[in-house]
Amino acid sequence: MSIQNWQDDDRRQAGPAGSGKAPFPLVALLLGGTILLGLLGGWLFSQQREPDVPAVTMLSQADMPEAIPTLNQALAGAVRADTRECRYPMGFITVSTPGNPAGGNVVFRTSKYQSPVFHVTDQPQRIAIPSPLPETGGIDLLSADGDAKNLLVSLYPTARMEPVNGSISIKVFWRPRPACK
Repeated sequence: MSIQNWQDDDRRQAGPAGSGKAPFPLVALLLGGTILLGLLGGWLFSQQREPDVPAVTMLSQADMPEAIPTLNQALAGAVRADTRECRYPMGFITVSTPGNPAGGNVVFRTSKYQSPVFHVTDQPQRIAIPSPLPETGGIDLLSADGDAKNLLVSLYPTARMEPVNGSISIKVFWRPRPACK
């Protein structure tokens, strides 16, 4: 075979020059990679979104001594005895009855805790509430039982809770706690 015939033979095997077609495996790989990145990005963004309910602010360990007196007696004793000082993650709420200086008595509840009775007035009070979902975080009910008119509970965003017939509940979001060391 002459050199000219050999070059012509190579051109026929390579396909027409300038056809611009990528080999099928390359197209499949690019398409599959694009789909995989889209799925991964969608999953990642869906995991980072918090629900559209008020969130309870978590209490730092440095603020724990100030929080203990606002807990019920059983939990206050357990928190004081916690040598690791991290087994009871707490959130806090700030409560008041703006425009109602006489206030009223209120008990706060979650699915796993009931606070002592607080006399809430127009002067803000900070109250610790243990997280009912410490490992996973999530949504739980926060209830106010009592007779405080115009009760304002600081969450993010702030919620107005006026106990009707003595009780009102709202859904709140609890963030997961950091690992206890």
